Amino acid sequence: MNDTKTAKANLLEMLDGPVDQVLSKYNFKRRKGSLVYKRRFAESVQEIDFVTDFYPRYEQGAEAHIHPFFVWKIPSVSEEALRLVNGNKMLLANAPDILLKQPIEMSAPKENHERWFTKGVEDYSDVGAAICSFFERWLVDLLDGLQGVNDLLKAYESADERLLKQQHWYVYVTAAYLLKGEKAKARSVMESHLGNPGLKKRYSAVYENI
Repeated sequence: MNDTKTAKANLLEMLDGPVDQVLSKYNFKRRKGSLVYKRRFAESVQEIDFVTDFYPRYEQGAEAHIHPFFVWKIPSVSEEALRLVNGNKMLLANAPDILLKQPIEMSAPKENHERWFTKGVEDYSDVGAAICSFFERWLVDLLDGLQGVNDLLKAYESADERLLKQQHWYVYVTAAYLLKGEKAKARSVMESHLGNPGLKKRYSAVYENI
């Protein structure tokens, strides 16, 4: 019989050990019993969320599939984006506070992506070490370059392929340009990425509020 309670306890024990030690070096903190690490900057908050599927049907014999996500929040940009959409959270994926949420694997080239499974308590230590190794090799550099509004715009202008750019991402970029007083660039973002007739209708509030 699957024992999810025990599996989660094994996961938390993994975090309490090597993962806490490594992520704390980069100022990520986690509350006891939580699966989420947070790091705060003057303008933003970064999170590493240890999303886990226990006893996944798609992997025979696995107790857990651990697939951490990176989350980035900039409250000032979210506030401006909400203004642009007239408070319609659906246009911001029903999570207006989240600019980015993506698997940490996206920080690495596709050929370096990894999958992390455990089959029993004895596997968690090795999996935790593997995730930490991946974090330090691929993710630290990306996260260090995503600290504020200017970094958001730099990531957009450089077309950083490590970031998941869904439609509402461009509303946040538009909002960031407006916060910098660059209305022409804000409108250019909308026209370039959300400018076909269907998207223009969907995001009409943004066009009206620029």
